[in-house]
Amino acid sequence: MKSLRVRLPGVSPAAIGGTLATRLLATAMSFAAGVIAARDLGVQGRATFAVMMSIPGVLSVVTVLGVDNANARFAGTSHTAFRQIVRWSVAFSLVAGSVLPGLWLLLGYLWPVVLLSVPFPLAVVVATMCPAALLTTLLGMAEIGRGRVAMYNLVSTVPAVCYLAGVCGLVAAGLLTPASCFLSALAGQLVCAGVLLIAAFTRVHADGEPLSAHAFGRFAIRTYLPDLIQYGMLRLDVPLIHMLAGATAVAAYAVALPLAEGLLLLPTAVGLVMFPAVTSGAVEARATARIARTVFAAAALAAATAAAAAPLLIPAVYGQPYAGAVPVIWAMLPGLVVFSAARSIQPYLAAVGLLRPVIAATAIGAIVNIALLVALAPRYAAIGAGVADSVGYLVLATLVGRGALLGVHARRGLTAEPAIEERPADPSHPSAGRWSVKTAGSRLRGAYPRQVRSGPASRTPLAVAGLLTAAGAACLATVYQPAAGLVVVALACLMIRDAGLYVLAAAVPLSQAGGGASLITPSVLGALMLICLLGRIVAGQGIARPKLIGVLTAVGTVGYMAVTSAVLGDTNVQGAAGTWQYLVLVCAPLFLLPLVAEPGRALDRALLLFCWGSVILAVVEIVHIDSIFATRTDLTPTITAAVAMTQEAAANHNAVGALFVMAAAVLLSRYPAVRGCLPRLATGAGVVVLTLGVAYSLSRAAYLGGIAVVAAYALRRSMRGILALGFGALCILPLLPAAIAARFGSMLGGTMDADSAVRLDLWSSALRMFEEHPALGVGYLNFARELSAYYEATGDYEVMPLQLSSLSFAHNTYLTVLSQTGLVGMVGIGSLAVFGGRRAWRAIRCGDPAGEAALLAMVGVGVCSLFGEVLLVPPLLAGLMLIILAVKPDHAEVAPSPPVLARASAAVAVAR
Repeated sequence: MKSLRVRLPGVSPAAIGGTLATRLLATAMSFAAGVIAARDLGVQGRATFAVMMSIPGVLSVVTVLGVDNANARFAGTSHTAFRQIVRWSVAFSLVAGSVLPGLWLLLGYLWPVVLLSVPFPLAVVVATMCPAALLTTLLGMAEIGRGRVAMYNLVSTVPAVCYLAGVCGLVAAGLLTPASCFLSALAGQLVCAGVLLIAAFTRVHADGEPLSAHAFGRFAIRTYLPDLIQYGMLRLDVPLIHMLAGATAVAAYAVALPLAEGLLLLPTAVGLVMFPAVTSGAVEARATARIARTVFAAAALAAATAAAAAPLLIPAVYGQPYAGAVPVIWAMLPGLVVFSAARSIQPYLAAVGLLRPVIAATAIGAIVNIALLVALAPRYAAIGAGVADSVGYLVLATLVGRGALLGVHARRGLTAEPAIEERPADPSHPSAGRWSVKTAGSRLRGAYPRQVRSGPASRTPLAVAGLLTAAGAACLATVYQPAAGLVVVALACLMIRDAGLYVLAAAVPLSQAGGGASLITPSVLGALMLICLLGRIVAGQGIARPKLIGVLTAVGTVGYMAVTSAVLGDTNVQGAAGTWQYLVLVCAPLFLLPLVAEPGRALDRALLLFCWGSVILAVVEIVHIDSIFATRTDLTPTITAAVAMTQEAAANHNAVGALFVMAAAVLLSRYPAVRGCLPRLATGAGVVVLTLGVAYSLSRAAYLGGIAVVAAYALRRSMRGILALGFGALCILPLLPAAIAARFGSMLGGTMDADSAVRLDLWSSALRMFEEHPALGVGYLNFARELSAYYEATGDYEVMPLQLSSLSFAHNTYLTVLSQTGLVGMVGIGSLAVFGGRRAWRAIRCGDPAGEAALLAMVGVGVCSLFGEVLLVPPLLAGLMLIILAVKPDHAEVAPSPPVLARASAAVAVAR
């Protein structure tokens, strides 16, 4: 016993032993009941019962919102606080414990797949367990918080006793079914909740100050996420495996799950006893480190024993059909052993307020787990799920250990939250003591003598690790299941600071890749921007605040477009709804990006990611188009260019060209300020690649836009620079393929092709619409419906193959705006363009290079908009918005705004 006290300083080995014994007893009884049920129900029935039992557990853990941890922390402050906690727990269990199960039932009624093959009547019975299970958890943690661990241990065996007795009785009566087996477990939860309510009337502490609801809720929310994800990494696997690999895999995993959870009994028992000791100051950092090492050694010994015994016990106990669970157990054990040590550190971190490292590590571990589960479970069934769990726990434990150490040192000198009371102490009630991070850092430094870096430097590797992990996991998951890849990306954006902005910047060039349009759809882009906004709120950054005049102008203009489209357009309800949805998705960047992106280092790095993503896309496009040129040497250059533009699954060449023009504008404006030989060389090479990308895009609009950007850039430089730039362009032209030269030459004169003739006739039709409806236009997206009445073919081509009903725009942004929204819409959009141009010009006058990048991008895209609607492509509009929003809005020197050359809705960039 003395040796154990040395290895477990500050906590009672007897209390840990009692907690562990009762947990083992409850687990043994549940294990016995599970064996009996598995043998009698068969594989299919056992799988159904496993899903039924997992659903209340998952819903309860999701619904608890950290209230269980707050109960454990604050229940021991006074009897008054404990009575408050009991009342809150009962109310919370009845309300929150019914809402989520009710929502699950509603969704299951509408979409039966949500019920995971559980019949609806049984699903109603499953939902009734959630409030009881939640109340049992909350009251049990409150008993632990006021030091009655023995009472909690005794009561926690009640559900297992009722479950085992019920299963044995049902087997004897020959009535054992998944439903009756579940009812016996439900009875155990109800009895346990009743016993805990009766025990709550026992007075342990004296009356004292009431508990602050704000402090209680704040602590609960902060501790909620790590517990949710760590629990879900095992329990959430059951429904996921059921969807990915079927019922047989669920049965094997369900057999391995109790043994895996049994390995976590020791760290759980240690954590339950440690938590009150840490909050009272009896356990400090050095003691926590020693306890973690002891738990790791014990867990390793238990895992070795379990691994050796599993091949003999599993077939003997469950039967030969469940022998496949043995390799699942082996796959789970390594990660669980390491996680046991990390789990023992968490009570200490919660007490001193250092939960951020735990949250970050938990998020990264969960991302790894989900990605591997989606990738491995369909192919390797339950074994793949076990490997995914193990790797996820290994990553989590490693990052918790390092992140906690670095977090303590980074916050040294700041005042942490008090462990017991979070309100000024009453003189008549002496304080139980306050913690400071400086003290915690000194203690933890004694336990970990190794020197570490400062806070700002130490956070960078963790953020980079999170981003790389999320990127790798998303790619791996997308290969097997695109929807799962998007889920991983969404989790990373929510959990990792500024990750959403980087993903959004990378998504813009990705959307113009060969298959990127099907992955980055307008709805996905809108969802990504919403996730970015939510991620800022979760990270405590708040919402960026654009200037009111810009917001009102954007809202008024888009609202006007929606109203005129509905009034002047199709009276069909379904058609009007489709128009409204399209308008919302197209204009989403105008409303959401000003709330998400603001000038600073994060947005600058996001723009660099946008530029280099565009460079990579340019390289891919150059290789692809050049291969077409090489294989179609039998055609004339003009026809070869047309063939390259009309390849199957090819991106819109006008949109790709405009993207390269924007990216080149950003790199070109940054080039003079780049320091260092290699960075300047890389930036220059990027500009050259993007220039070639514009050439290989075969977009004449991009050619003119690129020339405009170069001209605007050269006007602010010396004549020598202009001559050098012109000479370089002349040297490059002879090296380009003949198809590109022919495409470029078609702009300079010669015979007009059919495409150009149709475009001129569309422009003429748009002008006629404007002459007929000058004020309001024909309504947004009503161009195709009205085109047949205004179209006149003047070129040498056939009109019949045109399909006028499919031509929704005039192939000119400015004429599209005039014809569909009239002068009113043009004034609104023009005002937004003025705001963006004025903001960029002010920044140029103050020496901000972001201002020149914004102005060059607006000039280039404005010229491209003369020959198409590139900014009606939401990713391109988002890219231009990011470039303009990178400009700092507040400058002392004000200059008149220049002529607006870019399409306003893009420039919208929103003055802030």
